[in-house]
Amino acid sequence: MISVEEDLLDQITAAFHYLRTGKIPQPIPIPDDLPDNEVRQVLTYMNRFLVEFAIFTESMAQVAQGELDIRPMAGRMAVNHSFKALQSNLKHLTWKTQQIAGGDLEQRVDFMGDFSIAFNTMTRQLKDSREQLVDLNKQLERRNQFIRETFGRYTSDDIVGVLLDLPEGLKLGGEKREVTLLMSDLRGFTALAERLEATEVVSLLNHYLSAMVELIHRTGGTIDEIIGDAIFVLFGAPLVMPDAAQRAVRCALEMQKAMPGVNEHNFKMGWPEIEMGIGIHTGEVVVGNIGSTKRSKYAVVGRTVNLTARIESFTVGGQVLVSPTLINAAGQGLILGDEVKVHAKGMREALNCRELLGHEDHPELLLAGGETIFTTLGEPLPFYYIVLTDKHLGEQMHPARLVGLSPRRAVVETSGNLPQHANIMLQLEVESEAGKSEEIYAKVVQPLDEASRRYVIHFTSIPPGTRAWLHRLVNPVKSP
Repeated sequence: MISVEEDLLDQITAAFHYLRTGKIPQPIPIPDDLPDNEVRQVLTYMNRFLVEFAIFTESMAQVAQGELDIRPMAGRMAVNHSFKALQSNLKHLTWKTQQIAGGDLEQRVDFMGDFSIAFNTMTRQLKDSREQLVDLNKQLERRNQFIRETFGRYTSDDIVGVLLDLPEGLKLGGEKREVTLLMSDLRGFTALAERLEATEVVSLLNHYLSAMVELIHRTGGTIDEIIGDAIFVLFGAPLVMPDAAQRAVRCALEMQKAMPGVNEHNFKMGWPEIEMGIGIHTGEVVVGNIGSTKRSKYAVVGRTVNLTARIESFTVGGQVLVSPTLINAAGQGLILGDEVKVHAKGMREALNCRELLGHEDHPELLLAGGETIFTTLGEPLPFYYIVLTDKHLGEQMHPARLVGLSPRRAVVETSGNLPQHANIMLQLEVESEAGKSEEIYAKVVQPLDEASRRYVIHFTSIPPGTRAWLHRLVNPVKSP
């Protein structure tokens, strides 16, 4: 029996060794014939400890993995009270952490000693950081709003939005894209500006541009540039628009329909009447940020831009010219007028553009069209003219006669051929009631009778005194 007890004592010693190294041995079997002595009592207590310690170790492993609901096991443990307190604290800490994750940074804990101090310090720092982030975000919003409002006056809100909202917004580079371009320009504005004070020119121009910019933004256009009295508008960039051509058409019609209101204001202010020509074209361009890292701008480049400018240069006041590609892109519903052949550099054949008069879906935007009625002068008025090349006067003056008049156009008879769509400066040989006749600017619209060298011209700039004199010439005041 002594040898048996010694063997059991060896097993007890080995069990303690395993516990010391972190291993949990199995309970030690107690022989049936072992007397009820000290060895049996030690084995009994030892086996009970091994069973409860195994439960405790398994529970701690589950706690380490995040499982806090271990009540079935905890109920059989001798360390039940302490373990339940740990379990409760961990559950409470988990709930507190979930509340913080949900945004409630007012949570605090008052248990677990130094851990509570560290936890509460972390929460306070998170709250301070959130308040700083909220304040910084408000400052950023105010800054972005300032940038949008300030730079939006010099470029489009859409372009400013791209620069601010997209990470690659300021990156140099571009992409090819099909867009619709609209260019507008005042006819004869340079000559008109020379007759006004500088402050009047700026006021007149600002009033005109305010009306046009409002219409452009309302129809979804992006103003790429304003150069003096000229406006360059994009449809389809930077924001892609499946109906870019239709929007550009409506924009152009609304701009022309707004001109009577602009001129009504001009009349009240004592300023001259102004007229605008518009060209629209659809084609592929390179669009993006162009320039250097120190100075760049959002712009479009390519042959389409140059061709749009060329189309616009062929217009007369109150006219909208559209290209064949624009007509195809806009689809059905366009009301088109006369054909205008536009010649551009690098093109073998002329581009057959059409005058845009309206759209079937918008009858209120129909522009005046049709034949011009001229009053034949009883005595033709002699004058000299000079052909302008790129807004520069030619060197030679040519004699001609003015034989018919309408409010905006005239029929002239020349000694030589006049190029269609050429810009000319006229100098009448007679003196008006206002004094010596001033310079008149006009664009050649079309030949009326090439055999007799008669052409239709559209006035782009007439001094007020000369205009009134010409008006009385065809509408004489009858004596009572």
